[in-house]
Amino acid sequence: MKRLQANPHYLLVIAAILQIVWRFVPSASKMVIDEIPVELYIAVRWSISGAIFALYLFITKSWRRMSLKDFAVVSFLGICGYGLASVGTLYGLKTGGVTNFALLSALGPAITSVIAIWILKERPERIFLFALPISILGLLLLVFGKYQVSSFDVAGLSAAFIVFGYILEAFVFVFSKKFKARVSAAQYLAVAQISAASITWLLQLTSFHQVHQLQDLSFKGVWAAIFVSVVACVLCYAVLYWLLKHMDGHRLALFDAFHALSATLFGYFIFHENLRPLMLVGGALILLGLVTGNWPKKITEEIPV
Repeated sequence: MKRLQANPHYLLVIAAILQIVWRFVPSASKMVIDEIPVELYIAVRWSISGAIFALYLFITKSWRRMSLKDFAVVSFLGICGYGLASVGTLYGLKTGGVTNFALLSALGPAITSVIAIWILKERPERIFLFALPISILGLLLLVFGKYQVSSFDVAGLSAAFIVFGYILEAFVFVFSKKFKARVSAAQYLAVAQISAASITWLLQLTSFHQVHQLQDLSFKGVWAAIFVSVVACVLCYAVLYWLLKHMDGHRLALFDAFHALSATLFGYFIFHENLRPLMLVGGALILLGLVTGNWPKKITEEIPV
């Protein structure tokens, strides 16, 4: 069977576009959790996305038999990475707002990259070890510059929630790579997301009793929930795990920086927020770190066709 060499350039472009699209998710999620409780929203969105992946597997007849151990581990990762991590990030979003959330997402690249190198034993090139601090420095300058035009009164609780969520997401992100040879990304995501939804619905029935509040969702809230469930939880995650097959986790994690960078650009062009010199320098360093950390290494994995 013929094999093609993966083109590194289009993979980098896809990774960048993915993060830019993902940037709309906090705003859409904020619309929903302003109308219904966080826990109920978590149950709804993972139920919708998990059901879509399960339907895809049923239609394509692509389900592969999993060992009981693998099923249990993937379910556990789903509960941690999609259930508990969502509690952290969404309560951080609810407490601190969209701008605060976007800026704190600057922690994502550092956390995920370090955990990917540690857990997956990935060996970054020396140039990556130079690029990572450049990107982090750019993020710090961007955050500091943004707070110059807003406020330094960042809720400590909000920061704690978001850091907790990112650490869990990072661990699940890197551990999931071990299952790529055994199950498809769709099957992994179906099991993980349905597990997260199931445990959340169980808590709804036994502790939270919030289901009746679904009627409080406005038309805008319903469409925001659908957008997050379909675009973010299905399409974006599918692309992310596809990219993870062809890029090292620590290199792919650098693209999380687009969360903060695109938030700043959207604020300037759409909401006419002020830009300070530090923000411009920070944005330039982020882009320099992304190019430096990804451009030199050729992605030479072979893709069967």
